[in-house]
Amino acid sequence: KKTQESEGLASKEQTVSASGQKVVSAVPAKKQEKNEPSQARTYGNGLVVEEIAMGKPNGKRASRGSKISVRYIGKLQKNGKIFDSNVGGPPFKFRLGVGEVIAGWDIGIEGMRVGDKRRLTIPPKMGYGINGAGRQIPPNAWLVFDVELIDVC
Repeated sequence: KKTQESEGLASKEQTVSASGQKVVSAVPAKKQEKNEPSQARTYGNGLVVEEIAMGKPNGKRASRGSKISVRYIGKLQKNGKIFDSNVGGPPFKFRLGVGEVIAGWDIGIEGMRVGDKRRLTIPPKMGYGINGAGRQIPPNAWLVFDVELIDVC
């Protein structure tokens, strides 16, 4: 039993991302099937970042301060209800890492390359918190966003 416990501890890596957030675990998914993540990282603050698809290896990277364009679908984790999406419309553009979007996006999108797709599971404190947002997002809601990086300007 001690061997199993020590192996379990050894499989959890603790690193610090470029944004300074501590990553609690970086564990590859068990099976890679269509639309399933190839890797998931769980940060100490509860944020989960899953790599869904990789873009071009030499694609531009989203970095703090850069203006980026994304496509996304936002769902409530609790019931999967979609509360926002720009699929089929123009990409959403914003400057990364300067507080123009929720904290979960500023941290979870950093480092993506053009064409990359990620699933961000965002805890309330990195989303809309105790107030929620309008009628669509209740207070203390965990959010799930499927995000594709379209461009880095």
